[in-house]
Amino acid sequence: MDANDTIPFSSPWLRFNHFGDKLNAAFQRVASSNSYILGNEVEQFENNFSQYIGTKHCVGVNSATDGLALSLMALGIKPGDEVITAGLTAPATVTAILQAGATPMVVDVLDTTLCINPAEIRKAITKNTKAIIPVHLHGFACEMDEIMAIAAEYNLFVIEDCSQAHGASFNKKKLGSIGDCGVFSFYPTKNLGCMGDGGAITTNNESMASKLKALRNYGLQDNIVAEAGINSRLDEVQAAILNMLLPALDDYNESRRKYAKQYYSALKDLPLKLPHIDSNAVYHQFPVRIENRDKFRNVLKKEGVLTGIHYNKAINQHEAFKPYCRPLPVAMKAAEELVSLPIQPEILDRNFEMIVDKIKLALNQ
Repeated sequence: MDANDTIPFSSPWLRFNHFGDKLNAAFQRVASSNSYILGNEVEQFENNFSQYIGTKHCVGVNSATDGLALSLMALGIKPGDEVITAGLTAPATVTAILQAGATPMVVDVLDTTLCINPAEIRKAITKNTKAIIPVHLHGFACEMDEIMAIAAEYNLFVIEDCSQAHGASFNKKKLGSIGDCGVFSFYPTKNLGCMGDGGAITTNNESMASKLKALRNYGLQDNIVAEAGINSRLDEVQAAILNMLLPALDDYNESRRKYAKQYYSALKDLPLKLPHIDSNAVYHQFPVRIENRDKFRNVLKKEGVLTGIHYNKAINQHEAFKPYCRPLPVAMKAAEELVSLPIQPEILDRNFEMIVDKIKLALNQ
């Protein structure tokens, strides 16, 4: 197959191109505003996104990694404090805990959703535990009722890592509105993504929101730094793009759900372990599991279909994080088998049947 005929795993440009005129208008609006950092676009997006998630406040930041670290800082987490998180996530989740000066405690995940296992959270709690960071992996919700009950029992903060869960919900509440705060990534491939790095923190805690706004801007509040912060500001161009895309997010997520159902229907009788169908999930990824992953992916690549892996290593397989990990057998097994199929609607609108045909061919070789 010619390289030009290759079906990409993801393509943010296809999304942006769909909004071409509105995208150009957003660029021009910012360019002519003479305000490029923490201006009207950021304020508008913070208002729009907090309303969408269902929280009183939203604070735009440079990335979800910074957002997690800043949230820990704003909640008073300090060196010596322990923060429990999941064994299957992007390294950024653990890096953020270390960035805040705290000690990660990494526990195993559920075999169903691959989200953090509440029973393992309970086992990891010590007198030094101060917070839990549940990761809503692949657009599926963690078991937030159990997690919030554990947090209440032990007086722990809950910071939701919603980097892959824009618009997903649990018990009719949007993720990012359940814990003490929620942290979102707007990396270009996300369900809601900008043209670079970007992130946000949602919360109902007014004092936390005020502190976060200072901490993201060196710690400045009324031209005085009472507590040193960092430089982590969502810029105006990215905020303008997000303002343009946000009204379409629910329809976009519904398209992902539609294709997830179609994948399930087409692939359910094949030797793949499929993710479950959940009307509350937003399918940032459609991860299947297969034992001979490399062969499967290589055949698909030769047939012109690219795939991804999220993630190919459990957290304890990263040298820097080994000291912080409890046993992670479920996460490690999943990391050996996971393959993310294309799920971006702009790709599947044109190529769904061909992708399914190629998957069937690959499984027969």
